[in-house]
Amino acid sequence: MMERATLLLEIGCEEIPAAFMRGALEQLQEKLIELLRESRLEHGEIRTLGTPRRLIALVSEVALQQTPEERAVRGPAKRACFDAQGNPTQALIGFARSRGVEPHQVQFQETPQGEYAFVQEYDPGQPAVRVLSEELPRMILSMTFPKMLRWGSRKMRFGRPIRWMVALLGQEVIPFELEGIPSGRYSRGHRFLAPEPFEVESPERFLEQLRARHVIADPEERARMIVDGATRLAHTLGARPVIDPELLEENVFLVEQPHLLLGGFPESFLRLPAPVLVSAMKKHEKFFPVVDAEGALLPHFISVYNNGDPDKVREGNEWVLVARFNDAAFFFEEDRKQPLEAFVPALGRILYQQKLGTLLDKVHRLETLMERLAHALDWDAEHRALAQRAALLCKADLATQMVMEFPDLQGVIGAEYARMAGEDERVAQAIAEHYMPRHAGDPVPESPLGRALAVLDRIDALVGYVGLGYLPKGSSDPFGLRRAAAGVVEILQHEPDYPTLAELVQRAYDAYREQRAPLKPLIAVQADLRTLFYSRIEALLEEQGVRYDLIRAALGAGWDDSVYGFMQRARLLQQHAETPDFLPLVQTATRPANILAAAEKKGIKALAALDAVDATLFEHETERVLFEQLAQATPRFEGLYYKHDYEAIYDALHALAPAVNALFDGVMVMTDDAARRQNRLNLLACANRLYLALADFTQVVQE
Repeated sequence: MMERATLLLEIGCEEIPAAFMRGALEQLQEKLIELLRESRLEHGEIRTLGTPRRLIALVSEVALQQTPEERAVRGPAKRACFDAQGNPTQALIGFARSRGVEPHQVQFQETPQGEYAFVQEYDPGQPAVRVLSEELPRMILSMTFPKMLRWGSRKMRFGRPIRWMVALLGQEVIPFELEGIPSGRYSRGHRFLAPEPFEVESPERFLEQLRARHVIADPEERARMIVDGATRLAHTLGARPVIDPELLEENVFLVEQPHLLLGGFPESFLRLPAPVLVSAMKKHEKFFPVVDAEGALLPHFISVYNNGDPDKVREGNEWVLVARFNDAAFFFEEDRKQPLEAFVPALGRILYQQKLGTLLDKVHRLETLMERLAHALDWDAEHRALAQRAALLCKADLATQMVMEFPDLQGVIGAEYARMAGEDERVAQAIAEHYMPRHAGDPVPESPLGRALAVLDRIDALVGYVGLGYLPKGSSDPFGLRRAAAGVVEILQHEPDYPTLAELVQRAYDAYREQRAPLKPLIAVQADLRTLFYSRIEALLEEQGVRYDLIRAALGAGWDDSVYGFMQRARLLQQHAETPDFLPLVQTATRPANILAAAEKKGIKALAALDAVDATLFEHETERVLFEQLAQATPRFEGLYYKHDYEAIYDALHALAPAVNALFDGVMVMTDDAARRQNRLNLLACANRLYLALADFTQVVQE
């Protein structure tokens, strides 16, 4: 049994921003897994932990020696190894010398490229400490952060300046250095409560030693401490804390050992809309609001701090928060001097995008798009009027002082101001909801008006920015286009009556052209947006357990469908994929598709229209039977398609299969008679068109 020990790596830094920490820990784990695998070092569980001042990895049961490896090293082709007399050539002699063997020890093996020289080599492996001393510094320097820093005269870059490193395998130090910063066995505790260096006794006792020095290394434990502490403090008031997951995560990575306190503010501030107070507490000061049993905001907050006199910390927190609330109260009173609609003209002075006009131009486009969508959805006059009102007012709060100071309140404060101005509650709700979903996991709008406005707002942005040539590249998406596309898909997957994506894009494009926006051609915009939308639909369906090839088949049937239609067709394919009748359907469906593709490669293009089929050219009964079945089925298919009755389409395609197979079995489609060949291809194109109502079956993996 190979000896094993625990690996400890600690990278001690200046305070890493909280927003960087989760990604850094995930990256550290992924890179360690890759390093140990490629280094042939067997290991057990990998844990990554961290605080603002340190990134820690603990790996259990790391082998102290690399796993031995046998490998065959390929040399020159056999024909180059011997001359005409059968003597070894310089190619063979040089290869043997480079591998430390004699020419007669070289073996020859057959490969797909012919017979080649090989030498079998055995690598017993090196000690793990030696391997890790070379690989760990490379791994550390390969880590990336949203913002990278250089410090002092050093050339290396990291998320924040590195101040110390601990690297141990069991009791042995893994020796390396990064531009003068050596690894060792000395760590540091809390910056203020235990700043002195201390010697790590062992990897197994390291977390315990940190705890004794006021550092809780496990983020999950710090999160539990914050939640439990906040709950206890709120219970003293008969209340509960509002613990937002994102705010909790931020607080977890702001402290090494969390302490909590309960603070308060004057009740008079409760006259302000609750979202304003919550935004000031959460976004600006990182405090947790406190609410009563009914969810009403109380004049209290809970804050997390790293160290210090709690009374002084509380006093400072309350002073800062009251100052923030005073600002908010001033903006609120100024804004409410006029109704929300009065802010709409000011949108003409706020640039949306240099080539796409002002926010007022965007509002006018949204009004146009909403009018057309309301007509397509057959809304009554009352709902159409409300929809137009929501489109007019949805961006008005961007001109208010409140949103200029608290940008995260956009939409929310607009809804509050709309209610104060006496607008219909449905309009106010749509204004609040049209930014939803704001991020992955966020709910979609509840109201029909909110969903409509949310979709059109995103479609307008996507068409505008993509039309100017701005596309996400790699991980870079400065305009949030992937998020916008994801929002459209999240909403429309539940909307069977909405127009197709192609129609929505066309309408938004037309609205821009009416304003003379310099967008690239529609066909290019459609192609780029198809890629964006399809990638999100694929991701969503994969999350729901749909096979990748079935997703491609559903999407491959064409751009002219709603998101709801794409999703339903893919789910139907998944539902039937394991049934006995699925593979025969796929095999039948691919026969017309394959022969049409082969014909097109030869320059023969078929017409998928029954009036392009000449019945007088039929030579075989199978042609007539298929033609008659297609003539009956085609109008029915169109009705089923627009009703999204894909189950009925699936059954109808099964019913069509015998006639399709009989045609292939009974006639030579690619006959030398050009007229009959074209006629048969046109007939098969009509059949293929019906298959494409459900899926492009050539994308299905046939096993």
